[in-house]
Amino acid sequence: MGAVSTYVVVAAVIAAVFALAPSARAQTSEGTGAFADRERVFVEGLRRENPGDADRYVALRDARNQSIAEVQKAQARYSAAGPELRPVFVQPLRDAQRQYAEASLALLDFLDARERRALAGHQEEIGRINRTLEERARSRAELEKLRRGD
Repeated sequence: MGAVSTYVVVAAVIAAVFALAPSARAQTSEGTGAFADRERVFVEGLRRENPGDADRYVALRDARNQSIAEVQKAQARYSAAGPELRPVFVQPLRDAQRQYAEASLALLDFLDARERRALAGHQEEIGRINRTLEERARSRAELEKLRRGD
């Protein structure tokens, strides 16, 4: 692959990383905005449910935020380098992108596992409610028979 096409590929990958994670950029700026409030409420809820899960989430989130910062630093170094020096900065940029992907996947895995557990709990509750409704339907049918005198 030629030097120019390598730059094009790297630029495309960088653009894709930041396009796929707009909320990730918002997370790196710890402000008082709506996102920070939702994040705080989410962590507080996790902490009430399971303090260990809350700690794990915070660690995964912080690792991902750190990896975003590393990609941004690597991107800045790559962009600041002249065309002759850019090949030196391609591998560190790719490494930072790989770390970002790994950290993001770990966070997604955590969230997916949590949602799957919640889904299983909801499905159990739906089953319990359906059984209750079926029991009431049987009781209703028997009461209707008694009312009619059958």
